[in-house]
Amino acid sequence: MGVAAPVPLNVTHLSPIGIFTSFFRETNGRLPLDGAVNAFDSGGFSPSDKSVLNFGIGSKPVWIHFSVENKTLQPVRQRLSIATAWLDHIDIYFRHDGKTEAGFRVGDRENFAERPIDNRFFVFDHAFAPGLSDVFIRVQTPDPMVLPIYLMSPEQARIQAKIQDYSYGFLYGFLAALMIYNAMLYVGLKDDRYILYSIYLGAFLLMNISYTGHGFEWLWPRGTRWEQWSNPILMTLYGASGLLFALKFLDIRKHFAHVFKAVLAYLGLVGILMLLAILFNSQRDALLLAFTFALLFSGIMLYLGGISLRAGQKFARYFLLAAISAMVGALITTLAVWGYVPFTIWTFRAVDLGMLLDAILLALALTYQFRNAQAAMSHAEQMAALDPLTGINNRRAFRDKVTPIWNIAQRHDRDLSMIMFDLDHFKLINDEYGHACGDKALIAVADILKSTCRKQDVITRWGGEEFILLLPETGGQDAILIAERLRTDIAALRLQHENYEIRITASFGVVQSDTQHQNLDAMISMADNFLYQAKKAGRNRLATHEPI
Repeated sequence: MGVAAPVPLNVTHLSPIGIFTSFFRETNGRLPLDGAVNAFDSGGFSPSDKSVLNFGIGSKPVWIHFSVENKTLQPVRQRLSIATAWLDHIDIYFRHDGKTEAGFRVGDRENFAERPIDNRFFVFDHAFAPGLSDVFIRVQTPDPMVLPIYLMSPEQARIQAKIQDYSYGFLYGFLAALMIYNAMLYVGLKDDRYILYSIYLGAFLLMNISYTGHGFEWLWPRGTRWEQWSNPILMTLYGASGLLFALKFLDIRKHFAHVFKAVLAYLGLVGILMLLAILFNSQRDALLLAFTFALLFSGIMLYLGGISLRAGQKFARYFLLAAISAMVGALITTLAVWGYVPFTIWTFRAVDLGMLLDAILLALALTYQFRNAQAAMSHAEQMAALDPLTGINNRRAFRDKVTPIWNIAQRHDRDLSMIMFDLDHFKLINDEYGHACGDKALIAVADILKSTCRKQDVITRWGGEEFILLLPETGGQDAILIAERLRTDIAALRLQHENYEIRITASFGVVQSDTQHQNLDAMISMADNFLYQAKKAGRNRLATHEPI
């Protein structure tokens, strides 16, 4: 079947050395080292044509061989790395001149402290003697058997590791900060979307920390049992938390009740199947379920975003872009791990890049949704303070706006005046011409108020056909002039109703704040009394305590 070329040590190898390897699958039970050497010598190994060997999920144990050529006269120390964190059993042997110089047994079924070098991957240092040396590696695992094998100087390996550490540090730091921020928003706002998003980010962090080997290195170095099951369980929790967030964020229960129930049923089914895999100790089935769920999860997220966007939810645009980013990243990584696309650092970490973009876009979506909700709330509060017919302040808003003005005027002895007026014989207008005509009259009067009054004045529809104006920094004589101008403007109004021309007049009461007014209600009461006097005196006039 041919023999792979030896790995030359006079060349720097920054990429996996899979094309220098050959492999042999065990078919009749465990093969010892001598058996593997005999199989290689007899041509039983098949040369690899890929830089990264990939035998898929649940593969039978595999022996891998490659030769190393040292053309110098001195031993050359190299670092051999198998850059996959989830392999159960690895036996590795370094041979020279037909003799085994060193051998190691590692894997994530062994305590992390038993590794020869403290590293999340399986790493070995060896001084290769001059001439040809052979390396035999036996790998057994139910997990995806992906084998990126690197051979480089220890210094080069440290530089490569540092670059990856920085990138993971940035990813973990950014996502952790975003997770904490959204958890704090939940505490402050009591909005379930924020805590579900925070859980979604946390689930991704745990899943990533698990399958990259950081979890075994940092969090559970003695938890070999958990190390076997962490990947499928955390992948499932990540997908489930993402779907629950999507259901809440897009309000699927309200807009698409049948879809909401279907997604919950699907999550329940996946949960039951995962529990059965755990109960029957079938790690292979759990992994197949988890990877299948990861692929379907991305598609479901995309579907939920699509139907929400079609339903008119503008913020679903961000969600849809985020779902596409996460889906593409997860798809590339999953296919790379399964062996359907080349396994490289970029294809393996595509899920990280996709999730980073996903997190940013979902944060923007939450911000957009929050701002819309705040704007809607502000608009609702504003509308609650306005008279729906005339668009000016209603009686409740009057109290809110006038109270601080009153307090300032009293505290600093500032001028403050009030005008109260109502339309004369308004009931006759409603009775003879209808309420629609009466509404038209009220709107016309409100328009006069808006165009006549200053920005600081508070104009209010007090009730029915009655209006109040509060005039800050305005003395009694100025208030009288304003009231007279309003009276003449209203009297000049001509409303057309069918073939009739309707005239309107109004009566006014004007009052200036003084020591007689112990509070705002007293001032309103006095303005009302003057208004009554104006009506009693014949209407279409104003009454006040000042001489006119």
